[in-house]
Amino acid sequence: MIHSKVFLNYLLIIIFIVLIMVLIGLIIGFIFSMKHTSISIKNNEVIIKTFLYGRTIPISEILINEIRTINLNQNNDYNISIRTNGIGLPNLYLGWMKLKNGKKALVYLTDKENVLLMPTKDFIILFSMQRTEEFIKKINDIK
Repeated sequence: MIHSKVFLNYLLIIIFIVLIMVLIGLIIGFIFSMKHTSISIKNNEVIIKTFLYGRTIPISEILINEIRTINLNQNNDYNISIRTNGIGLPNLYLGWMKLKNGKKALVYLTDKENVLLMPTKDFIILFSMQRTEEFIKKINDIK
């Protein structure tokens, strides 16, 4: 009887340690993704690389004529209303969100002032980047 209680206590401690390690790994992954998220165009696809929410989107799925740069501090329609599957921390919004205008968005935000607004047929992509106009020109050159 005593041995089973000791075994159960050790098992609970091991489970607790594993859960803490997983949590620490997720936190490190999100912090890493803040600095290493990228967006590029290759083979008629937009490729977003990041921790957990990376994605490849065919350019044919993107509403190219509606792509623009926005400032979320000035354009409230595209601000986040509800986080549906993602993370929201100070200066980091990553994942699936519902916007104030009711639309579904996949967001990669670290800066609200320089945001690429890229609508697709099914959802909107919001991506913080410094040179949005260069990206928009590249994607327009492909179409």
